[in-house]
Amino acid sequence: MNSYKIDGNHEVIFSQEMTVAELLDADYRLLSILERLDMQLPFGDISVGQMCERYGMSAELFLTICRIYAKVEDDIVLERLSVDDLPMVLRFLESSHSYYLDVVLPRIERGIDEVLALCDVRQRLLLRRFYEGYASEIREHLAYEESVMFPYMKRLLAGEKIDNPMVDECMDNHTDICEKIDDMKSIIIKYLPESCSIHQRCGLLYDIYTMREDLSHHTRLEMELLAPLALEAERRVKL
Repeated sequence: MNSYKIDGNHEVIFSQEMTVAELLDADYRLLSILERLDMQLPFGDISVGQMCERYGMSAELFLTICRIYAKVEDDIVLERLSVDDLPMVLRFLESSHSYYLDVVLPRIERGIDEVLALCDVRQRLLLRRFYEGYASEIREHLAYEESVMFPYMKRLLAGEKIDNPMVDECMDNHTDICEKIDDMKSIIIKYLPESCSIHQRCGLLYDIYTMREDLSHHTRLEMELLAPLALEAERRVKL
């Protein structure tokens, strides 16, 4: 029987005291967080707090990320975090970029290629156009963060003097990359021919829905966690 606690809304109460096994049993999707932070299984019966101590990470930051990815609707309590957590936030986001570019997008592209082989020319061109536009938008978005936003924040952490503060500008340029995928989902659900097997169609849709959900968590983490910590780092450098 699971021993983790449930609140009045039947949501798991994530805590430092729960074991890692309980955490993953509460929401298996949190495995991806361990993967991106390079936290290696097995963990035996150690607690979340002990695991975070082992890997030199703030348990409060780890649990905050877990709450975001488990879609727990709690507000992020920034008072429990500090600028010292910013390097680990950047590490998690950079690892997420690699996951999107090296794992998820290639997997979706393979699924697209499979269903395109069964489409007529018009359907093939339409779906390919939507996919290529979406993939290009994701790559452009991630490239901006890696070439402009993240290096700037690392300069802040290094204590470098900043003449032109950029955190607000970076967030203003932070586009929503979830919208275009909705058109692609609609085409796959509504218009692909019956020759596309339900197995192929559902496999592709599952990957697309999963990526959209992950990207929405990614965006929330950047807007509600990364930005406030970076603004505080910026304020310290300007003092």
